[in-house]
Amino acid sequence: MEMETNYVAVAAGEEMGPTRTIARSWIRKVADGGECGSSFTAFPPKPAAHGGATPLRFPSRRQPKPRLLLRNVSKFCVRPSLLLTVLLGFTKDPYPNIREVALDGLVELSSCIVVEDQSLIEGCYFRAVELLFDCEDSVRRSAVCAVSEWGRLLVACNQDQSKKEWSDTVFVQLCSMVRDMDMKLRVVAFDALGKIRMVSEDILLQTLCKKALPATKEKTYCGQLTAKLRTLPASAAAFAFVHGLEDEFHEVRRSACRSLCMLTAVSAEFASEAVNILMDMLNDDSVVVRLQALETIHFMAISDHLKVEEAHLHMFLGTLLDRSDSIRSTARNTLQLIKLRNLAMFRLGIDALMKNLEFYPQDEADLFLVIFKLGRTHGKFVGSIIREVFQELEPSFEGKLAFDNARTVALLVLAISVPVSFERRICTVPPQTFSYAVIQLGRISRGLFDVVNQDTLLAYLSYCSRFSLVSASEFFKGEEPALQLEKRNDLLCQKSNDTSEAHLTSPLLDCLANLHDRVTSCAKIVLRKISDIWRLIELGCMGEVIQTLRSWKEELSKFTSDSSQTVGVLAFALQYIHVIKLLGKVWTRILSSRNLRYHGIGVLEVLLGKIDKRLQDMWYRFIGLSREEELHLLEIMLLSCVLRLSYLETFNFEASLKKICTISSRVENLCKEEAIELSNFILDLQKLLCEIGNSSDGVFENIYLLQKSLKSFSLRQIVLSGEIKHLEAELNVRDNDFQNPLPFILGLPVGIPFEITLYNLTSEKRLWLTMTVDGTSPQFVFLDLHEFEGCDEIRKFTFVAPFYGTPRVTYFSLKVCIAMECLSEDVQLFKDYEGPKPELSFLCKEIEVHLSTPVK
Repeated sequence: MEMETNYVAVAAGEEMGPTRTIARSWIRKVADGGECGSSFTAFPPKPAAHGGATPLRFPSRRQPKPRLLLRNVSKFCVRPSLLLTVLLGFTKDPYPNIREVALDGLVELSSCIVVEDQSLIEGCYFRAVELLFDCEDSVRRSAVCAVSEWGRLLVACNQDQSKKEWSDTVFVQLCSMVRDMDMKLRVVAFDALGKIRMVSEDILLQTLCKKALPATKEKTYCGQLTAKLRTLPASAAAFAFVHGLEDEFHEVRRSACRSLCMLTAVSAEFASEAVNILMDMLNDDSVVVRLQALETIHFMAISDHLKVEEAHLHMFLGTLLDRSDSIRSTARNTLQLIKLRNLAMFRLGIDALMKNLEFYPQDEADLFLVIFKLGRTHGKFVGSIIREVFQELEPSFEGKLAFDNARTVALLVLAISVPVSFERRICTVPPQTFSYAVIQLGRISRGLFDVVNQDTLLAYLSYCSRFSLVSASEFFKGEEPALQLEKRNDLLCQKSNDTSEAHLTSPLLDCLANLHDRVTSCAKIVLRKISDIWRLIELGCMGEVIQTLRSWKEELSKFTSDSSQTVGVLAFALQYIHVIKLLGKVWTRILSSRNLRYHGIGVLEVLLGKIDKRLQDMWYRFIGLSREEELHLLEIMLLSCVLRLSYLETFNFEASLKKICTISSRVENLCKEEAIELSNFILDLQKLLCEIGNSSDGVFENIYLLQKSLKSFSLRQIVLSGEIKHLEAELNVRDNDFQNPLPFILGLPVGIPFEITLYNLTSEKRLWLTMTVDGTSPQFVFLDLHEFEGCDEIRKFTFVAPFYGTPRVTYFSLKVCIAMECLSEDVQLFKDYEGPKPELSFLCKEIEVHLSTPVK
């Protein structure tokens, strides 16, 4: 039977002859309504003897019937291997309509079948690449979609470095199509670029640069640049996004901007370079392009990848006076997320908001909320602004208050935001300002409805107006005000009898009294309160959550201490805050995306990769964690694995499931040692793993079972109890910079003297020096700590490391870092020191060593 179906598949793909005609007529029988099973298993009639029968011709029905079959190819109960073979044959059909629908069929099959044969995936991918240079526009558009989808499968079926190389290949191949003459194809190409999951930073930067960058100049990929040129240089991506953003059609510009939005989450450096282009797009003639550019900038602000200079700010603030309500609203929402670094930038932002209020009075309520939030995040600048305009708030000589002016009310809103700012200790707003605000209570409360109700606002204003100028900045050390900065926090208050525990914007104030222990106390208080914001993440309030976490991180970053215990607690808290922020972004993206496959799946993979890396560092680089703290980290690891398997790695189900089972066994071992209560999420997951082990269901049914466990996850409170020590290192090369390079001889090894300081690293740890030249594989040098004297807490020594791979150039820079092997229970130690066997955790920042040949 297999021979029969293969015969049909091959015959249908032939270029000419009676065999091809009979195979096509047999397939048309299926399209006319015959049953799929019987039609695809019956042996077709044999062709007539040579010279006996003339090939049949169907001039009127030849195109519609195969097109009907190909457009509904996923509905036929036929083996995927056979369908793929038939579709690949039809991609060589002389009729462009047939080639187009054959490619569309390949795209449809890629989303509804599981293909594990890499050679088959490569065959479909490279056939679609060939058709990128078809003479018909519609065929090329379908080929772009096929390259995108089969390229995604090709990336997914590879591992580690190969995965990244293939992803770069697909990205550059799609970049080569953004200059096509067909406008619709350019739109499709940019849409496909936005779906790429991972891209090298140098390739992304190349899309914004016209000339070939040094990092990409020599790189080539497996692909096709033209119909005759079968190699694909990395420089094919040059200026891709700039061309798209300067396109004459607004559809292309919008698509390029939307694709740029998704890729800014991959690289912070790429995002900072893209800001210059995006700011120019704010002056675009098309409203939809301006709106998409603003949404891209807003996404960058949420991702913490937005760095706005004062020159950019002038362009951005101009959108607050745009005629479009949507553009003004998006601009305001973005402005409240931007960190304005100095008073001049803050003053520009406030002035622009005041002009917005003057020209568009209907925006008053939204403007009050934005001004209030800006004051909360920039409290140190508000005092200067209020002192300059305080005469506008004071009564006139007749004792009248000019509060009919919207600008005056807006300034009052700015003033009353200072006591609830993240920088309360510098509050310099006169207390009578709060009394003036009471007169406009109704007007202000309508604008701040999302963060505080009118009764609570009145209590807050009355409370603040009772203090003098000095005491008004100090009263938060004692009793907390009644203001609830998030209306949604009422849900959290029901879980706690202590009202102060529910104030997410003031977690650090209770620990200021005791100066000796404030570092440790603040870190523990933040960790205890982080569990409260999970409910806000479930509600999708990531803007407020990110602002809150950012403020906690900034406060903790101000503390320094020489105590190893304090440093460990502080480093652990900062790492944990970052993990929760990334986890919140993943959770919100999954909940908000109706079709995750087309909206943000690449960003999702990047975020989950960062979470896994951070959790690995926390697991191996902190010692002294209690069993409860280890269990807490394992629970988040399990959550990350389930999310990855549910939405990304359906093609590699067995390997991903094995990883979940491995972590689950660690949880069981912890519970055997001590009586620890497991969360509902872990209990449900363990039950589902047992069901999957005893079930014969398919992959997608088992994935659906795992997704059910996500409903029971809730972030539990983590309480640090023991002494935590942080494993870290410092690496330095004395008197070495760009102007003072170390000497070396072309082609010969060179010794580099490193000054190394290790903290809390015992002699049993396996450390490596990783030395890399751009575009080459890293060289590893083993550090045997038994050979170096010093205690475990601090160990300082000088080590001359040999580097063998000196390139034949007169100057080069070497990137060096210290890495530690992440040894687990199931990893066997190897005595040979050719290179590290398990995964690595980097203990310090990468430094650059400069080397040059001696000048004669």
